[in-house]
Amino acid sequence: MVLAAACAPLPHYEQRPARSSLGCMQAAIKDQQLESIPDWQAHCIAAGLIALHCSVTEAGMASAGKELKDLFGHGDAQWRDLESDNRGIRCARGSSSDAQLHSCCIRPDPAPVHFRQTPIR
Repeated sequence: MVLAAACAPLPHYEQRPARSSLGCMQAAIKDQQLESIPDWQAHCIAAGLIALHCSVTEAGMASAGKELKDLFGHGDAQWRDLESDNRGIRCARGSSSDAQLHSCCIRPDPAPVHFRQTPIR
């Protein structure tokens, strides 16, 4: 029962676009023209679309898989890509449509949080 829920789309989508994880991921981002936008937005949108149409688990798998491919291949693995992917998943959880997801992901990247260190007395 738990495993079946791991590959279910978020509640507002009735059907997966494909049965297999890879097929679903590919269908979710098909025709999105992600190459024409900033990299962090592309990561956010791709992960969010996979979470919306496939599952959050598969969005995480795609995110980790892409960075591993970059790390061991000819790409450029970056921690920021994983952060953008996680942002896309958070956006998907609060979105009921692709348009809402896009709107969430194209907002300016939030500034990093800095913690002030206080000396221990």
